[in-house]
Amino acid sequence: MSEDKSESHKVKDFEVEKVFEDRVHERYAFTFKVKGNEFKGHFYDDEIHWLHPHPKQMIDESKVTAIESTIHDLMAQHGIASPIKDFELTHIFEESIHERHQFTLQVQGEQFKGFDHEGEIQWFHPQPKQKLEEEQVEAIESEIHEKIAEHEKENNENDKK
Repeated sequence: MSEDKSESHKVKDFEVEKVFEDRVHERYAFTFKVKGNEFKGHFYDDEIHWLHPHPKQMIDESKVTAIESTIHDLMAQHGIASPIKDFELTHIFEESIHERHQFTLQVQGEQFKGFDHEGEIQWFHPQPKQKLEEEQVEAIESEIHEKIAEHEKENNENDKK
């Protein structure tokens, strides 16, 4: 009987806990199993730092990339990492009454696009509400507002120079 390739890198028994709490080096420790082998690591600054043994020592490197993607998704589900990847922000209709921000981002491998106009987010099709849980969409929209505010602050500081 041949092994199902999709199962060969399936993460099981994922656990995460905060370590070095209330310190400069606060981070999260995680453990999980793949094909019965247990792996451990720390997660901080949105990056995975593997402890020994590194999965590359026991699993094909292409499968390790898929495992790392799964770990990032699980961290986002636990509210530890941002689910937003590849965020791009552009101004459109500049210096007109229709001026607004257009953004593109990826969440869980899906690309979403939309506008922010006067603090209200308007999504293009497909809309994240069709694919994600309501609380995930709310968290993503909140993070988009933060990114736009940072962008505006930077632009205002550059305009003063």
